[in-house]
Amino acid sequence: MAPIPFSNDTIGSGLTLGAGYLFKNEGSRPSAVGLAYVRTSNGTSILGAAGNVVFENNRWSLGLGAVDGNINYDLPILGGAEVPLSQSVTGGGARLEYGFNDEFQVGFSLGYGQSKITIDSDTINNLPANLQPDLDIDLARLTIDVRYDNRNDTFYPTDGYFTSFDLSYAEVEDDLFDGKIGLSDRNYLKGIAKANIYKGLTSTGVLAGSAVLCGTQREAPFFDSCGVGFVDGLRGFSSLGALEEWSLSAQIEFRQRLGKRIGVVAFAGAGAGGDGLDSLSFDNGGAALGAGVRYRLSKKFGLDYSVDYAVNDQGEGFLYLYLGNRF
Repeated sequence: MAPIPFSNDTIGSGLTLGAGYLFKNEGSRPSAVGLAYVRTSNGTSILGAAGNVVFENNRWSLGLGAVDGNINYDLPILGGAEVPLSQSVTGGGARLEYGFNDEFQVGFSLGYGQSKITIDSDTINNLPANLQPDLDIDLARLTIDVRYDNRNDTFYPTDGYFTSFDLSYAEVEDDLFDGKIGLSDRNYLKGIAKANIYKGLTSTGVLAGSAVLCGTQREAPFFDSCGVGFVDGLRGFSSLGALEEWSLSAQIEFRQRLGKRIGVVAFAGAGAGGDGLDSLSFDNGGAALGAGVRYRLSKKFGLDYSVDYAVNDQGEGFLYLYLGNRF
């Protein structure tokens, strides 16, 4: 068990106290189980547990997870104002994957969660109930995902491709007062397509690229929408600053190892968002670039601790501390 510092523009800086175990069944990709507790500078606290086991030479993969927490953040609204929110989340899910071969897999996921949002605003809290959607909801989701993965490593690939397409169907029940008053029952679809490429340029240098397309219906709650910096891991943007029904982004990164433990990266990316594919705009996104340092925590599995700094085309700077690589 070890504390891992991190920084996030949405929930602030903090520590993750976690215990995890990486292992490999013979002939299969790495498996992992872990337990983590997160506490941040703005009072956010999250407890989660997850595990994913790959077995029978990558033929099967089974994942389970559960989370309980209270997340504090500021939601940007029209005019550049921000509304302080406190969101309690409890839920869990399971995913079963079948591999037709070492490179092509299909998975099915079931998830369920409860979300309650408290708004620290007398003006909004005094609005009629029908003008306060998504404050108390139950959400159930079924997802099918298709993946093609011929990377030569899971945590630090130096060659290969990873492509995926996730299609989700979700049912939402919107309530007030612990379910005593029902506001609406609705459903929506959400799709995410991703393509990553990795190419070793030297014995210690790798060029990596990623593109993400996300689309959802307007019935989705705001915290399950799309957006630059929200669903794509694009650095240099506020996670909640460009929420839209559709988003498209791409980023490129050069990774250079300086030894067995230390590495450096340089990256750049851009993204656009809108209420449809035909209305994507850089006004709902933009461009950014940055650099970072990597420290190899596990030489056996190639797992890094990452420190990145990014600046966008509006001159805004963002610091990121996290485990692993962005893509």
